[in-house]
Amino acid sequence: RPVAIKVLSQRFVGDQTAQERFRREARAAGRMHHPNAVTVNDFGTTEDGWLYIVMELFEGRTLRDLLAREAPLDPARAVSFMLQACAAVGAAHDANLIHRDLKPANIFIEQRPDLPAVVRVLDFGVAKLAVDEHEDDDYQTLTQVGAIIGTPRYMSPEQCAGTAPLTPASDVYSLGIILYEMLTGAVPFSAETPLALAMKQVTEAPRPPREIVPAIPRELETVVLQALAKHAADRPPDANEFRRELLATAEGLGLEHAESTVTPTMAALRHAGTQSPSGRLVIDLATLRQVQAAEAANSAAAKPRFGRMRVPMEKQGAAQVSHRGRLAVATLIALMAIVAAGIGYVWAAGIV
Repeated sequence: RPVAIKVLSQRFVGDQTAQERFRREARAAGRMHHPNAVTVNDFGTTEDGWLYIVMELFEGRTLRDLLAREAPLDPARAVSFMLQACAAVGAAHDANLIHRDLKPANIFIEQRPDLPAVVRVLDFGVAKLAVDEHEDDDYQTLTQVGAIIGTPRYMSPEQCAGTAPLTPASDVYSLGIILYEMLTGAVPFSAETPLALAMKQVTEAPRPPREIVPAIPRELETVVLQALAKHAADRPPDANEFRRELLATAEGLGLEHAESTVTPTMAALRHAGTQSPSGRLVIDLATLRQVQAAEAANSAAAKPRFGRMRVPMEKQGAAQVSHRGRLAVATLIALMAIVAAGIGYVWAAGIV
């Protein structure tokens, strides 16, 4: 089957830190076995010194490319993508892995014909095992003893400050920023330099998403802001808990999500969309949801309905025996009447 081969650039052949990061990515991805994470089939070094990773081949685009063209996303679509991303990161947390570099460029949207989009989390190159950092020699090498590693725009306050060991809640903060960006079309913090941006992550509160896009449901805004709490203890402890909270909120709001088994029909898509001059079908999601709701209501109305029937289930007791006794007496009386009528008829005929 087709595969993708990721090769470390030759300019890093003499860079031991880059090589170790590349190997770490292969080992971390090899620990992951989840439908929303990339699967690594093999990794190693060629005879002439090229480091490579063999992985699944996907067709689609990164979330970064998608947001550059389509942001902000409809809340239902944003929730669907985030639920799938959380599932993959939650599996990493279960394996004691912290990603540490979650961002739209590391989230791949795999689009397959006639099927819903599938999210894949990529690049575990800076992932670390949840162990004491002072005892992790690889971690000390990769961070170059105190240098910031990751992408400041999506890094947690504790990761920017570098003053405390990271926990899975650090990844939750990054996921919260990604969800914020999907819903609003902008990240909560921007600055001219990485250091200034890191300072904002540590000290400033994010602007509420509804101030940017008022149509965002208030309950969804609450989930996003909780993930962006400055103190790790105030956030969901890991991606699994964040996913549970987001899923409960989505179901309460009636938003479609990754676990939905309802796929829109082509007729519903055509009814909810308009055809562009180039022949593409442009779908209005709000209209599509109305069409799907109407189809579901019609389907429910078309099902045959049956009235309830009360069937008494009595124990065989004195009442039932009494009823049978009365029936037997009535039958005996009827038989005696018939016999008496026959005898009378025969006697009358004899007299005549």
